[in-house]
Amino acid sequence: MATRASEDATRTVWFHRDYERFTGGHLKHAHYFEHVRRAAGFAPAMSFGGEPESPTLLAERDRLWPVADCLAPSWSPGERDVLFVAGTDWRYVDANGLGGLPNPRINLIQHVRHAHSGTELHSYLDRRAIRICVSQEVADAIGATGRVNGPILTIPNGVDLTPAASAPSASGARRHPVLIAAYKRPDVGQALAERLDQQGVAHKLVLDFMDRDAFLTLLRASDVAVCLPRAEEGFYLPALEAMAAGCTVVTMDCIGNRGFCRHDGNCLVGHDAASLAACVQRVRSMAAADRDRLGQSALRTVRDHALSRERQRFHAILDDVDRLWQGERARPTPANGVAAPVVDFMIVGAQKCGTTALAHFLDQHPAIGMSAQKEVHLFDSPEYSPDWSPAEIDRRYVRHFQNSRTAKVRGEATPIYMYLPDVAAELKRYNPALKLIVMLRDPAERAISEYRMQRNRGRERRSLWLALLAEPFRLRRDRRPREQRSATREHGYRSRGLYSRQLRRLDRHFPKAQVHLVRSEDLRRRHNAVLRDVLTFLGVDADVRIPAATVFPTDGEDRHPIIAAVLRLTYLAEFVRLRRLNVRL
Repeated sequence: MATRASEDATRTVWFHRDYERFTGGHLKHAHYFEHVRRAAGFAPAMSFGGEPESPTLLAERDRLWPVADCLAPSWSPGERDVLFVAGTDWRYVDANGLGGLPNPRINLIQHVRHAHSGTELHSYLDRRAIRICVSQEVADAIGATGRVNGPILTIPNGVDLTPAASAPSASGARRHPVLIAAYKRPDVGQALAERLDQQGVAHKLVLDFMDRDAFLTLLRASDVAVCLPRAEEGFYLPALEAMAAGCTVVTMDCIGNRGFCRHDGNCLVGHDAASLAACVQRVRSMAAADRDRLGQSALRTVRDHALSRERQRFHAILDDVDRLWQGERARPTPANGVAAPVVDFMIVGAQKCGTTALAHFLDQHPAIGMSAQKEVHLFDSPEYSPDWSPAEIDRRYVRHFQNSRTAKVRGEATPIYMYLPDVAAELKRYNPALKLIVMLRDPAERAISEYRMQRNRGRERRSLWLALLAEPFRLRRDRRPREQRSATREHGYRSRGLYSRQLRRLDRHFPKAQVHLVRSEDLRRRHNAVLRDVLTFLGVDADVRIPAATVFPTDGEDRHPIIAAVLRLTYLAEFVRLRRLNVRL
């Protein structure tokens, strides 16, 4: 390899691997190698420890790390270069006398084992490095040791798979009705297989580690995938791979899947063979709408873990590597000595108006950090107190932004903030400079969309007509609107579409320059132009192109055209009030 001289504008990032067989850890290391290859101003260099024992392993290694133009016999970093260390790569650093170099080190942490006292991995935590953790759970585990020397950042694992075109159907048309991936938990897998045999449920049990391509092929042929992790995982990739393949996923709780596996949200979670068997039976007996809801949510989870998003976050760290290595704050304290608020902007509403799509698009911008959980629900929680100081609010917010410490601006999206009458004043008290994004949609369509959502969740049993007629009585009787299952949260179909009163509340507390309105229809039809306006409003690079995508597919939904027309008539006075505010729908 032609080594890049220190005076070259390009900085080399040095990698090392000892490759014996394929593991998820090697795959992620290879992903970061490719991320560097695509980073402006950086280039990778790779050295290997020894040769694989077979031609097959050698071919696997060459597929993971195509190094024809960047292979090096050993590390020879220039003064501006960066060292990338993962797992036991510290052995290579020590064996080659590189430990005393002043070069920035990026340490990829993929497992909670690093937090286990007395282990080799634990002993490396006091080495100075910028640590990138593959999940918030890993970051929390190593942070709790009190031993980490350097900043701890989180970049949730990205997956190198294109999500299935659609969620699995309830018909179970795939070749394998149930796949049990039990190579990490063979005991639980065998016990589950015995139960399914007794229940007459056809299944395929996998007890041995498989080549990844063969495993992915098997997933794509399976209807239900039961993925069994060990109790401790840094990030449990098979469950995410199964979601990407279009399977309905049943899994067990483990440290490394809590950030993306949500029981009854995008998968089902059991704790032993009996509960897993019950989950499988539940999936097989699900109504088509419930199965589709689960599957669509799983596909959104896969899109949220796109490898491109991981790459953008890593590139932001590379661009800031010197400041991070020198130990400076990514967001320095202002000259007045008061710490800047954690959250710079919020998407405050309205529900079912495209807030999830906008949050998804903004999260792909390298200068924007969205909360790890889209809707934090801090200001509307039953526990919220007006007595909390801004600093106390930030202490509750900060855990949601561990993966955004290098972002220029940070935001979250909780649509109910605009709807609840007392939240605007609290937002102002928290951060007077807060920027607010409001998304609006035809209120009749919005109401019907919310009704459909509550029906799919099993929280609305009335017909649409009766639900709309019952709404005023439900809201009038609601004495605790902040409670999790309150009528205000779940049945404000028409009232949430009375945008004018909500906008006036925002106007009372925030200047117009801090409030930006977006019509969901415009976001769909003029994606690039609308996003450019939003990015300009947020003060970040508006030339970054974020591709359009369908975040919530709506094709084939029953739109209730007659009810929508009648409901729209009830909004005529509201449309007049909105026009006085220069808002047209």
